[in-house]
Amino acid sequence: MKTGMEIFPLPANQFLSDGGAMFGLVPKGLWSKRCAADDNNCVAQQANCLLLRGSDGRIGLVDCGCGNPEWFSPRERALHGLETDWLLPKSLAALGVTPADIDWVLLSHAHWDHAGGLADPEGTPTFPNARILLTEREHRLALGGDPLLYKSYPDPVRSTLQTLQDRIDPLAGSGETVAPGLRVWDGSGHTAGQACLEFGPCRIAGHPHRLPGAVFAGDNCPTRHHLRLVFQTAYDTLPLQTRAWKRGWLPRIAREGLALFFSHDPDAAAATLQPDPREEFTPATLFPFPPS
Repeated sequence: MKTGMEIFPLPANQFLSDGGAMFGLVPKGLWSKRCAADDNNCVAQQANCLLLRGSDGRIGLVDCGCGNPEWFSPRERALHGLETDWLLPKSLAALGVTPADIDWVLLSHAHWDHAGGLADPEGTPTFPNARILLTEREHRLALGGDPLLYKSYPDPVRSTLQTLQDRIDPLAGSGETVAPGLRVWDGSGHTAGQACLEFGPCRIAGHPHRLPGAVFAGDNCPTRHHLRLVFQTAYDTLPLQTRAWKRGWLPRIAREGLALFFSHDPDAAAATLQPDPREEFTPATLFPFPPS
């Protein structure tokens, strides 16, 4: 696309998360009005990725989901409500893209539901020709073995990153350009090394109008229901920094008409925002996932 990057939001996996964990300090009486829970208090989640076609002709992928459900034990699949269907290969195939066509994979952070699709349990890479990009701090945390973070960076993810070490390009997260029209900033909050991706002029596949830009910040805003400052996950390592990120970025996203991509929303790939006197910010325009 000559006038900017084209972005294809892709579902990688469908699974369930505990509703209380997804909304942290917010009482169920408030969050359940926005996001229905099942009998086990779980809410539907989707691991969302972005396929990027840049003006340089290269193809990039932002995050890669949980991986093949067959890589998990029956107990793990039941625990996570992980659907047996691996959506990411099908999502790519619908666009005429194979895993071998991917030139680089940029991880917003290295939690299992964002980095689990990098390789199978034997270490065979899913994307055989891709470089792997993530912030230097996230890379260090994922491999550091801190017992306080053992649930955040489980052994399968850590061993994959170790196996693919020679493919990894750590980023400073200080605004460097990693592809034409894409810069990476510090997005710490959900994790201490999470990346915030800022896109220049772009188009979301399936929508005719070019946008002045877009933003993706992993799980700082996992769904359209997490726009308020205190609506954040209990998994956040630095919860006050998640709020600080929202306070700094959401007003600009609304003011400049940028799209905000959601990492786990099963129904909306992205949204432009508008200020709201009661809700702080609400979606102005929702962007559904392009039909497969």
